[in-house]
Amino acid sequence: MRARQRMERLSAQSRGPLSEARSWFASATLLAASLGLAACETDDPCARREAACVDVVLIGKKDDGAGNPVAYRGLKVSIFAANWPRPAATPPEDKCEITMVSGKPVRRVFGSEVGPIGTTLATGDVPELTRRESYSPTIQAKLTFMLPAEFNALADTDLDDALFNEPDDSARIARLKTLRDSDPRGLRILITQSGQSKTAWDSRCEEGVFSTSEWLMKRYYRAGRNQHAAVFAPLDGAMTTSP
Repeated sequence: MRARQRMERLSAQSRGPLSEARSWFASATLLAASLGLAACETDDPCARREAACVDVVLIGKKDDGAGNPVAYRGLKVSIFAANWPRPAATPPEDKCEITMVSGKPVRRVFGSEVGPIGTTLATGDVPELTRRESYSPTIQAKLTFMLPAEFNALADTDLDDALFNEPDDSARIARLKTLRDSDPRGLRILITQSGQSKTAWDSRCEEGVFSTSEWLMKRYYRAGRNQHAAVFAPLDGAMTTSP
């Protein structure tokens, strides 16, 4: 309301084309600033960067391969702090599935044991997933989790500083793998499905197939202090049914 009142006063005081132009510009600037401030107001701690939060984006296939629609049911997302309040005595085994492709073993990003691993930070059941829009290339859904305040308060290490003195990429990746098994802010995220004895997706299995560039860019799954992290999880290991 103040911006509108200020705009009216500027218009009333203007004299001549140049003054009119200046008044219009000042009024438009004030109005835009007022609208921008209103649009940014939110009580969401994740949006305000006042909490550690994780977006888990589930990505499924669009159909059964023959054009028939499919649905995903009984999925659950669980987020663990594998090293909090203290690291495990030995690094956990991922036990991810291995499949043979052209005679060579290829690790998959699913098929590990269903956990739990470490301290449970958040869990959430996923509503039935189907393809909502005909133009969508896949079935997708996003779940947002705000992690506990006690976790957010943990000391946060700057990974850039931790890797600074490493001589090459191989050494940096080795250092990242060591940190992953000791960092209290490190996360392990599992997607499970009711009735299945193995995971539909496991973040550690995903890390296991990271390329060199992915290790250096993505590093490992963690949530820094007041960070809003994003995780993309393909549902290749989930079972589908008819809608």
